[in-house]
Amino acid sequence: MSRKGNISVRLRKGRVIPRDDGKRIEEFVGAASTGTASASVARMLAPPGWVEPAQCPEFDEMVLVLTGELTLVVDGKRERIQPGEVGLVPKGRRVVYRNDGQGACDYWSICAPAFRPELAHMEEPEAKPTDNTVTVQVAHSQGEEYERLLTTRARDYLKRLGLTGCELSLSLVGDRAIRRLNRTWRQKDKATDVLSFPAGELPKGTPGPRPLGDVVISLDTAKRQAKEYERTLESEMSRYLAHGLLHLLGHDHEKPRDAKRMAALEEQLLGERGMVADSLQLDSRARRARSLM
Repeated sequence: MSRKGNISVRLRKGRVIPRDDGKRIEEFVGAASTGTASASVARMLAPPGWVEPAQCPEFDEMVLVLTGELTLVVDGKRERIQPGEVGLVPKGRRVVYRNDGQGACDYWSICAPAFRPELAHMEEPEAKPTDNTVTVQVAHSQGEEYERLLTTRARDYLKRLGLTGCELSLSLVGDRAIRRLNRTWRQKDKATDVLSFPAGELPKGTPGPRPLGDVVISLDTAKRQAKEYERTLESEMSRYLAHGLLHLLGHDHEKPRDAKRMAALEEQLLGERGMVADSLQLDSRARRARSLM
């Protein structure tokens, strides 16, 4: 930066404005950086999924997109500003700024007069969802009667685990479908009881509930196993659901310490011993039998 008296004539670096929504703001000219009231110039980097509460500012704002895509919703009308394009939001218009793209949006913002929070008249942000959402897809001819059961159990398990604002997807299928999934994703060409497909982490600031992923349950296998072990079909599917849900949350049973933790959580959800504890008991019996040979 070079100065002539108290006037800056070249600005190479701005002032970074602290944010908690994942967006980066570096103001080069404005009320916060140079004390300029007539105009502000700032560079923004908005992550994918970022959205700002609606506002009705007392300043004109121009945005110049460098990379990515910036969505402006002005008085309910959506405009997508592409790289190299300029968007204009006149003062007094209700506007929502957001990034609907897959990547970050790098853009410049010029406000006249300068941006100040008290001039933005930003509305209170919408409360984050606290209720959990459970969706069940039935792909089995006899599965519809168990849809309500699985939905109720899933919501109960999420609540017991202290989870809020989450979205869980369940699928009830037959052996043929789950065998195909098992072969495709685990290279095991056989039917199984339950499969879990975690959703992965979303970018910070992504609106809506947090997706956990998908739990796929085989009704055919549940019927066979319930009969073999003299359990009700509802109890058998509850075991699969608890097991699959814990896998979505990152729990595993390949290591002894992790297995004990997962077994304890299954028992917490079911009120009785679950699939991991049964497996640990079988392994223990097998080890004892080998030691006696």
